[in-house]
Amino acid sequence: MDKMQPNRIKITDLNSHLTCPLCAGYLIDATTIVECLHSFCKTCIVAFLETNKFCPRCDVQVHKTCPQLSIRADKTLQDIVYKLVPGLFKDEMKRRRDFYAENRVLEPGEVVETFNIAEDEIISLSIQFYERNKNNERQHSELEGDKANGKRFLQCPAAMSVMHLAKFLRSKMDIPNNYRVMTLCTHTQQPMLY
Repeated sequence: MDKMQPNRIKITDLNSHLTCPLCAGYLIDATTIVECLHSFCKTCIVAFLETNKFCPRCDVQVHKTCPQLSIRADKTLQDIVYKLVPGLFKDEMKRRRDFYAENRVLEPGEVVETFNIAEDEIISLSIQFYERNKNNERQHSELEGDKANGKRFLQCPAAMSVMHLAKFLRSKMDIPNNYRVMTLCTHTQQPMLY
């Protein structure tokens, strides 16, 4: 009895499904037209639809007045592309970090430190509530509840922005508006207030 060998497919055989017909590169932020289900890089199709109302592959009308309303992000396709093309995700995240580092306006004396964490990684955060009195001694806040040290923990995707984290904490933990939400990275010790 012969053992069945799994069929191996070369990635070059799949390239037509993984590449954008507009830029001929691998799909980045895969976006699909709802009417015909053709997929493109998000930046490519958005730029194309600024001057056209038809799909670049099949000429179906995307939308009569506002073509951007008929395109959707295709996370599943993008995940497949990242899994099949070695190093593509890492390279794209590096390009984005480099772009934002070059184009960010810094305050005088501000130092920016970057971390190499993938967007889909889960990170753990510790959350503490505290107040300081005039003597700079820590006082337990009424927000701490029964916790002796007031420390709580949260896991969230690395892609979550600090602003969204602050909004999440305010809503989930009923933090009054007279309290500031301050995030502090123990690696850099630089606070951010929200």
